[in-house]
Amino acid sequence: MKARQSSQRIYHQAIAQFDRHLIETYYKRGKTYLKLKEYTKAIDDFDTVLQLEPENTKAYLIRGYTYGELKNYHQEIADYSEAVRLDPKLAKAYRSRGYAYGILQDYQKALEDFTQAIKLDLNYSQAYYNRACIYHILEQHQSAIADFTQVIQLQPDDTKAYERRASIYSFLENYYQAIADFTQVIRLNPDDANTYSNRARANSLVHHHRHAIIDYSQAILLNPHDWQSIYSPGHSYGQLRDYDNALACYSEVIRLQPKFAGGYKDRGYIHGKLKDYPQAIADYSIAIDLDSEDRNTYYHRGNAFNFLQKYKQAIMDYDRCIALEPNYCNAYYNRGITYSCLKLYPEAIADYNRAIVIKPQSALIYNNRGNACKKLQSYQKAIADYTQAIFFDPDYSDAYYNRVLVYYILQERSKSIKDLTNGQRLLRPFRAE
Repeated sequence: MKARQSSQRIYHQAIAQFDRHLIETYYKRGKTYLKLKEYTKAIDDFDTVLQLEPENTKAYLIRGYTYGELKNYHQEIADYSEAVRLDPKLAKAYRSRGYAYGILQDYQKALEDFTQAIKLDLNYSQAYYNRACIYHILEQHQSAIADFTQVIQLQPDDTKAYERRASIYSFLENYYQAIADFTQVIRLNPDDANTYSNRARANSLVHHHRHAIIDYSQAILLNPHDWQSIYSPGHSYGQLRDYDNALACYSEVIRLQPKFAGGYKDRGYIHGKLKDYPQAIADYSIAIDLDSEDRNTYYHRGNAFNFLQKYKQAIMDYDRCIALEPNYCNAYYNRGITYSCLKLYPEAIADYNRAIVIKPQSALIYNNRGNACKKLQSYQKAIADYTQAIFFDPDYSDAYYNRVLVYYILQERSKSIKDLTNGQRLLRPFRAE
């Protein structure tokens, strides 16, 4: 009897040993299929592993991953959940399941899983990174920054963490911190053209235009086909009043992207700065042909027509601008000026009225409305507007002088002398103490 029991034990041990080899064989073959992206065959092998060993957490994890590659996220989550049931302290299962929840936009469950993974492994950098990405999606920016910072502390060479943190800093308009992070990415990967472009944009936003130009130049060296890096320095050159280089940037972009309306619009703006208004109008017109819905292009072309005293064309462009953006304050204001040039003062006042509704504290608009009222001999209204302009800008010498003229017309000598004195005081050269 004892001999029979001993034989059975040896037999079961042999079967178990055979199954173990069989399990490993199926598991390894499944991994091979996975690497070859033959996902269905891989899942068949992992199924066999789990039939032979139903509590194999490793098999659930890799099968879950394979389901994820097939975008079968619900089945992926089911496998990770089974792994968690078998081993509640398996941090990787929580992290992987959280990632799948994130893809399904179930962000709360994703956060819960990433947080649990971190509790189980305080040095789990991937869990911090994934949780930071979810916080970013949920616009919990400070929490995202804290998690990306933790990733960087654990993995100081993680360029993706620096990049993502920099993008949040940029969104929060904390451009100096963004620049610092982009600098770290460049230190770790000096051949990344996109990072030079991103740092250039941040430098431009803090008015470090020379630094921006240097970064864009490096981006172009690394990626000569990136027309955006050729286009973007034009703004910085313009801010530095280096109009020749600005024109060169925009002209090159137009050569590379002849259907890009922005290149024509920006080149038109530089031509306007150079007072080459016919060429500015030509560029704005092409931009409008390519994009007829850009209100700013109509506005700037209207200004160019104004400088050429083509007032009717200017008004037509301001009309189109306002039709696209009914609250475009400058379009009302400049159209008001144009009506004044045509001596259509009631129309000018109507536009100034609308501009004041949009921008009620503009001394400039009140002053110009006062001028229109003066032309209509509405002197008290003119005085009221000049007074309001002075209220908003006590150093506005033009408003004082304009009010002087009205007081003179009304023969209010004392008031006229007082305003004349104030106007002269504001025009005196500054003397150092």
